[in-house]
Amino acid sequence: QFMVPRCITSITVMSQPRDKNNNFNALRFLFASLVILSHAPELQDGDRGHEILTQIFGTISFGEMAVQSFLLISGYLIVKSWQERPQVAVFLTHRILRIYPGFVAASLVCALWIGPMFGANDYWAQFRTGDYLKSLFFLKQPAIPEVFAGSHYVAVNGSMWSISYEFKCYAIALIFGLLGFLKKRNVWLALAIFCTVFHVINRSGWANLPSDLTIRLLMAFAYGGCFYLYENALPWRASLAWVGLLLLAVLMFFPMTAQPALCLFWGYAILHFAKSGPTVWGFHRWPDISYGVYLYAWPLNKIWLWYFPQMNLAALVLLVFLSSVLAGLLSWYAVEKPCLKLKALLPRSPA
Repeated sequence: QFMVPRCITSITVMSQPRDKNNNFNALRFLFASLVILSHAPELQDGDRGHEILTQIFGTISFGEMAVQSFLLISGYLIVKSWQERPQVAVFLTHRILRIYPGFVAASLVCALWIGPMFGANDYWAQFRTGDYLKSLFFLKQPAIPEVFAGSHYVAVNGSMWSISYEFKCYAIALIFGLLGFLKKRNVWLALAIFCTVFHVINRSGWANLPSDLTIRLLMAFAYGGCFYLYENALPWRASLAWVGLLLLAVLMFFPMTAQPALCLFWGYAILHFAKSGPTVWGFHRWPDISYGVYLYAWPLNKIWLWYFPQMNLAALVLLVFLSSVLAGLLSWYAVEKPCLKLKALLPRSPA
């Protein structure tokens, strides 16, 4: 057993919308980079209090901000994907081809290379093939013997666990679509409201509710879906986005409102920028390496710290960022992109 930093990490993994002239790719890369910035100080000394956003607001870290943002974008694009082509086989195949190949490759790297190199001498004697394959199938952290013994957070890849939560959100969207609830957008709105109320009650201490980790992740996904379903009913203006960001800056100081405000005001702002803002440095034409950056940043961070535990924090962040970008490029061109081409083998059917 091991501790996972309270900064929840995740990554949005879906196909780009048909209009490629947008900033979704740039935003995903930004949020993957924020996860690196959030994890580096905590992995170095085990103290979350050194994380930048936590020092400012005391309620949320850059990692949590990033995961909310990933799931907001995911909710918007996944609900859009189902509405445009409500076909179970197509929906599931696209999601599986986008998530599993990169995840499997990263998990194998952790189990077959990083584990033996940075684990105990009897690593293979402790290795349980059945447990590992189960974790692989269910998109869990690699179930392997302990690595990086004696360091803070000995998990080989403490970020991978969140991928299963993302896939659960996809499954919920699919179920709602099959039941016809996505045709009644108020039902999806009710889901977002329920998650918000549950979270606020849980943070307020008014009731002894179970942990709301799943609810918090689903809340962001639900808000993203709402922004798509109510897209034509909402006024999309830059001035409103700035007003929302000012309100967010105030509400982020309070535990009850920090994450709901992030879903609402930050979600509106980033989706407005994604769809209407000027494209950033041609990111919409670049390979989408954010998933690979996310998958490999944690183990690369641990490796750098293993050899240089007292490294300057700024240098650590830079080295992890550069090596993660390289790993993301390798993941995209060697694994993710070739597997995504398999979607062309699906029988073509009308939208």
